[in-house]
Amino acid sequence: MTPIVVELPSPVLLLVGREDFDPPRSFGDRTCVATGDCVATGIRPRAAGPTTVTLVADRPARGLVELGSHVIETEGMLSLRDVYSREYANIGIEPGHVLVTAWGDDPAEPGELVLQVQPAP
Repeated sequence: MTPIVVELPSPVLLLVGREDFDPPRSFGDRTCVATGDCVATGIRPRAAGPTTVTLVADRPARGLVELGSHVIETEGMLSLRDVYSREYANIGIEPGHVLVTAWGDDPAEPGELVLQVQPAP
């Protein structure tokens, strides 16, 4: 996927696998958390500038920090959304379970986020 640039009203980006998804209720002390069908990643606040987001199949080549790795269920589409469910991008994918690993340029508030999507082990 071509990188997209987002400035969200809330510093949380969701990658959802189903139209009727269940978002995580809290982050605790982590930057990336998930439920069975949604990965939520904290990103830099809008006031700090935009965030670049890319979905990839392979591990990023450059030195980004792993923020979390989660298996989620998909109905055949992955969608990038904000907490108000506005969609910013989507990709078709095989229905079933996928492994999503979030990589960022900062462990707490990434301004560059790479979401690696692979078939679940």
